[in-house]
Amino acid sequence: MNKRARNRLIGITVIILLLLGALFYTVMSKSAATNMTVKEFAAKKADGKRVQVSGAVVDGSWNKQTNPMKFKIRDDSDSAGTGPTIDVQYSGGLPETFGDGVQAIITGTYVADGNFLKSSTMTTKCPSKYANETDAYTVELLLQRATDMQGIPIKVSGVIKAGSLGAPGADPRFVLLNATGSTDEVPVKFSGGLSSDIKEGTKVVVTGELDAQKTFVATEVALTK
Repeated sequence: MNKRARNRLIGITVIILLLLGALFYTVMSKSAATNMTVKEFAAKKADGKRVQVSGAVVDGSWNKQTNPMKFKIRDDSDSAGTGPTIDVQYSGGLPETFGDGVQAIITGTYVADGNFLKSSTMTTKCPSKYANETDAYTVELLLQRATDMQGIPIKVSGVIKAGSLGAPGADPRFVLLNATGSTDEVPVKFSGGLSSDIKEGTKVVVTGELDAQKTFVATEVALTK
């Protein structure tokens, strides 16, 4: 190969590499997400902009039956619930730890026509909670005193029944078995998030109330200490 042909080949190679580099930069720029808080997002909306927003799922704002699923998030630090919220339309797989109050990290794009964040990518964080079972009822004792226990805030300890642990939104979320001695069990409703440490067969303490249908409506589910 003569010098002129070699220089021409080198020049073409350089041009191709530059074009590939520019293409890679363009793709990465479009796919990169800007990290924002809920408050920042509410103040700096940009139609079509890809963002990653972290916030707490607003209690009672979600319904798993909608498609795509709709819910709201607010800043984790907004304990009073007086700050801005973001409407989310989510079409991806629902994490097992999803629920009321759970920290959700949403990646998606803002849609001005409808004022919502459209997403198919979400991760959630639900830290493990622990509770002492010394002052908790057993499932057996709870059912023995069911008439007197209805509507009274109490704690109950037991084991999550194998095959009963449902996905977020399931009714019941799981069935609680008496830990020892009997086969008594009670269905448990829970709209909050369960930590990834809670599995079938795990011993837990649930806080809440027994309703008229003998279903335990839980406000908190914790691992036993």
